[in-house]
Amino acid sequence: MRLVLDAMGGDHAPAAPVEGAVFFARAHPGHQVLLVGDEARVAPLLGKLRPPPNLQFHHASEVVEMDEHASTAFRRKRDSSLRVGFELVRDGQAEALVSAGNSGAVMAGGLLTLGRLPGVERPAIAALFPALKGGGRCLLLDAGANVDCRPSHLAQFAVMGEAYVRARMGVARPRVAVLSNGEESSKGTPLTREASELLRRSDLDFVGYVEGKDLFSGEVQVVVTDGFTGNVVLKTSEGVGMGVIGMLRQAIERRGGLAEKVGAMLLQPALAGLRKVVDYAEYGGAPLLGIQGVGIVAHGRSTPRALFNALGAALAMAEGGVQAELTRCIERAAAWLPPPAKGKRATEPGVSD
Repeated sequence: MRLVLDAMGGDHAPAAPVEGAVFFARAHPGHQVLLVGDEARVAPLLGKLRPPPNLQFHHASEVVEMDEHASTAFRRKRDSSLRVGFELVRDGQAEALVSAGNSGAVMAGGLLTLGRLPGVERPAIAALFPALKGGGRCLLLDAGANVDCRPSHLAQFAVMGEAYVRARMGVARPRVAVLSNGEESSKGTPLTREASELLRRSDLDFVGYVEGKDLFSGEVQVVVTDGFTGNVVLKTSEGVGMGVIGMLRQAIERRGGLAEKVGAMLLQPALAGLRKVVDYAEYGGAPLLGIQGVGIVAHGRSTPRALFNALGAALAMAEGGVQAELTRCIERAAAWLPPPAKGKRATEPGVSD
């Protein structure tokens, strides 16, 4: 497999992507990593790290910055690292792309360069949450690609999420739900109520509404919502997870007695395990489901370890036949999904990482 990594994407670029790419290439000598970025900034870093022969470099003179308008910048900067990377995938020179850059631009690049899967109106960012049971994971989508959604979009997200969880995570019959402000069918908004009506007609194991707390219970494996809500949930959950660990450490340090110090030592393995569960770096990145190719959206603050894991996620998705399963399930869902709205183009994302 050949994997593209955007060397210029993210808060710590190009140092973090370069280091992550080198480590991944060393750990996976049977696969190729194609690092795309500005030669003047990347070459000195590569020179210090002495990359293995299965890491190749492609020059791109421009960068889509984090604060730029996604689709405008992607169209205007024809030699950006993100655009060159997507073109490598489109032209068959790579099987997947990973970027920690402007998530809106990743979405725009997937749409404009690779296109949507037939029957998909809008791709979605699919984020994994830790769960107490049910396989230990819950998939939330959309986690930030589409601020404004229609009921048909949420229904398509449910189809893609269910297919992804089966193909990638091995859950035989994922339970699917719509995120709402209560479990009662009378709750929610016109969007959630209409989406629920669509999903009740489907062949999915649809259980109705769930609340935010249910993302972590493991009672459901796929939860759908609009990208604005999903992104807020994602960022809030990241903060809560790391905040709880930090507050626990502070409480132990404030007491400062012998018993607390011994307790802290005994808790270290458990705290390390908890940090690993809630740390976004362990997941690497979120797949952009619904484009004709594999795209992984990594966190804007990604470290080399996070990008190493994001490349691993891209490799697993490219090797696992996920795209074929997504295509098959969307085609089958045409029997109950409303036809795509004519004359309306999918808009680019309004939430960036």
